[in-house]
Amino acid sequence: MVKTVLPSKFQEWRGLDRINHVVHEMRCIFRELSKDDFGIDGEIEVVVPKEDGKGYRTTGGIIKVQAKSGKSYIRQNSAKKFKVAVDKNDLEFWYNATFPVIFVVYHPDDDKLYWKEIKSYVRSSPNVFKPPLAIAFEKATDEFTVACYDLICQIASVSPPRVSTQERERLYSNLLLIKQLPKVIFHAPTQYKMTEQIREEIEGFVPPFCIHAGHLYTLSDLQDSRCTLRKFCDTHYINELPADQWFQDEGNRKNYTFLLNQLLGIHLRRCGLRYNPHFRRNYFPRQNKTDTVFRQNWFNLRTGRSAPARIVAKFYQYGNNKFWRHLAVNLSFKPIGSSWFLQIIPKYFFTTDGETPWDSYKVGPYTTRIKANEHNIQVLNHIFFWADILSQQQPTIELKLDHKTLMVIEKEPLSGIANFAIPNDPAVYEELQDIGQLSLLDELFIGSQEDSNDEY
Repeated sequence: MVKTVLPSKFQEWRGLDRINHVVHEMRCIFRELSKDDFGIDGEIEVVVPKEDGKGYRTTGGIIKVQAKSGKSYIRQNSAKKFKVAVDKNDLEFWYNATFPVIFVVYHPDDDKLYWKEIKSYVRSSPNVFKPPLAIAFEKATDEFTVACYDLICQIASVSPPRVSTQERERLYSNLLLIKQLPKVIFHAPTQYKMTEQIREEIEGFVPPFCIHAGHLYTLSDLQDSRCTLRKFCDTHYINELPADQWFQDEGNRKNYTFLLNQLLGIHLRRCGLRYNPHFRRNYFPRQNKTDTVFRQNWFNLRTGRSAPARIVAKFYQYGNNKFWRHLAVNLSFKPIGSSWFLQIIPKYFFTTDGETPWDSYKVGPYTTRIKANEHNIQVLNHIFFWADILSQQQPTIELKLDHKTLMVIEKEPLSGIANFAIPNDPAVYEELQDIGQLSLLDELFIGSQEDSNDEY
């Protein structure tokens, strides 16, 4: 006699296969129960890497799994959430069980798994046992993937090793290597003592310059008749000298960095940023008087694809507090060893109207709340975001003056490969390609601490 296999069975098996695949990616064990064990379809046994890095060990941590698969279970489906109806007896059984239970649903339209840990869900959901009984899922936060490993360990009361010696991890810094520095410094005698005096007399664009020991120094060509700085110095005695020789002197190095910062400031204004000198950060300003949200497209070099547009300025109102929050950055040049770097420190900037700084006392709680939700991967993406903004979607960051490229900066942050990794961390894992870059990374930790005494 021929037996009939219902189409729903294939959907059910597909869901269990997906669960099995994800659990195995976690390097854990999934056991499908051969019989209907009163509302339990399988179990996960947590497995963790051995301390010596040689294989894995079982822990005895067990989690029971109830699985559902198919469109027939999905209710109130939208782009952000959905619900799955459950039986009251089942829900009470899962909640009162002496073992932890997770409820995993395969959503065929999304081709994804979503999950809830039952005990914590029931405790945090008022009226959960009142009809119609259903478990609600948020698609953005409840997806069941290998990234859930740490939570699975917590549910099973197992502490996984924080570091794995069986994997390698690429470690990124917040430093961009400068490939080309300005080669020439132009200088001439001047009667002016203060840079502010010259700036007050110039209308429009001001090239990078400084005054030192009775001379005006600049990155702009003083021999060029179009240079606006010529009228502030004695043009009969214009000279030029190699920049690498000039900044060998400690006093001149400070002036050279001052010139580089001015050159960078010119570039940042071309990128559409504004600078607040009191808080030492560049930020995206409010673009007009009507919109309350401004976004910026960018390409993530780490993932190799265009990333979702970022909110770079937005108006908020919480009770009596009204303010603008701007994505901001602190940028500074760092000479380390024989190399120069541009250091990126992601920041936020708060204003009352898109320009006037907001009360620093009020800013603190909001900044703390933001940073509490930002982990390593979010901060790393901030750095890649700012590198892309500075590059203006070009392969490298080029700082120009008088239609000439004076400085070229790498777009990808300096990185190296560590012989260890955080298990299931979303960092990039790959084989070591550039030994030279790894040795350069070792250098950067010498004398490169940033003053963190910022108001926000």
